[in-house]
Amino acid sequence: DALAQLRPEIDGVIFTAGHRRATFLPQVWEQLPDPAQFMAHLKQKAGLPANYWGPDIQLERYSVKKWKEGMP
Repeated sequence: DALAQLRPEIDGVIFTAGHRRATFLPQVWEQLPDPAQFMAHLKQKAGLPANYWGPDIQLERYSVKKWKEGMP
Protein backbone atom coordinates (compact mmCIF):
# COMPACT_ATOMS: atom_id res chain seq x y z
CA ASP A 1 0.00 0.00 0.00
CA ALA A 2 1.49 3.34 -1.08
CA LEU A 3 0.17 5.24 1.95
CA ALA A 4 1.89 2.83 4.34
CA GLN A 5 5.25 3.57 2.71
CA LEU A 6 5.03 7.32 3.27
CA ARG A 7 7.11 8.71 6.13
CA PRO A 8 5.31 11.72 7.63
CA GLU A 9 7.50 14.79 8.20
CA ILE A 10 10.34 13.11 6.24
CA ASP A 11 9.02 12.50 2.73
CA GLY A 12 8.10 15.06 0.15
CA VAL A 13 5.87 13.52 -2.51
CA ILE A 14 5.52 14.03 -6.25
CA PHE A 15 2.16 12.79 -7.54
CA THR A 16 1.74 12.14 -11.27
CA ALA A 17 -1.38 10.88 -13.06
CA GLY A 18 -1.20 11.17 -16.82
CA HIS A 19 -0.35 14.78 -17.62
CA ARG A 20 -1.32 16.01 -14.13
CA ARG A 21 1.39 16.53 -11.55
CA ALA A 22 1.74 18.06 -8.08
CA THR A 23 4.18 18.01 -5.21
CA PHE A 24 4.18 18.67 -1.48
CA LEU A 25 7.35 19.40 0.47
CA PRO A 26 7.91 17.45 3.71
CA GLN A 27 6.90 20.57 5.67
CA VAL A 28 3.29 20.13 4.48
CA TRP A 29 3.00 17.20 6.92
CA GLU A 30 2.79 19.84 9.69
CA GLN A 31 -0.63 20.90 8.35
CA LEU A 32 -1.72 17.47 7.05
CA PRO A 33 -0.29 14.80 9.41
CA ASP A 34 -2.64 12.02 8.26
CA PRO A 35 -1.27 10.20 5.15
CA ALA A 36 -4.76 9.79 3.64
CA GLN A 37 -5.50 13.52 4.02
CA PHE A 38 -2.04 14.40 2.71
CA MET A 39 -2.64 12.36 -0.46
CA ALA A 40 -6.20 13.65 -0.90
CA HIS A 41 -4.99 17.25 -0.85
CA LEU A 42 -2.10 16.42 -3.17
CA LYS A 43 -4.53 14.90 -5.70
CA GLN A 44 -6.69 18.02 -5.49
CA LYS A 45 -3.62 20.18 -6.05
CA ALA A 46 -3.04 18.16 -9.24
CA GLY A 47 -6.60 19.00 -10.33
CA LEU A 48 -8.09 15.59 -9.57
CA PRO A 49 -10.81 14.48 -7.13
CA ALA A 50 -9.52 13.68 -3.64
CA ASN A 51 -10.64 10.06 -3.99
CA TYR A 52 -9.04 9.51 -7.43
CA TRP A 53 -7.05 6.30 -7.79
CA GLY A 54 -6.10 4.76 -11.11
CA PRO A 55 -3.49 2.67 -12.90
CA ASP A 56 -1.74 5.78 -14.25
CA ILE A 57 -0.69 7.08 -10.82
CA GLN A 58 2.99 7.39 -10.07
CA LEU A 59 4.29 8.44 -6.65
CA GLU A 60 7.84 9.56 -5.96
CA ARG A 61 9.30 10.35 -2.55
CA TYR A 62 12.09 12.78 -1.82
CA SER A 63 13.68 14.47 1.15
CA VAL A 64 14.99 17.97 1.65
CA LYS A 65 17.61 19.65 3.78
CA LYS A 66 16.44 22.79 5.50
CA TRP A 67 18.78 25.44 6.83
CA LYS A 68 18.92 29.05 7.91
CA GLU A 69 21.77 31.41 7.30
CA GLY A 70 23.01 33.08 10.44
CA MET A 71 22.90 36.81 11.06
CA PRO A 72 26.18 38.60 10.21
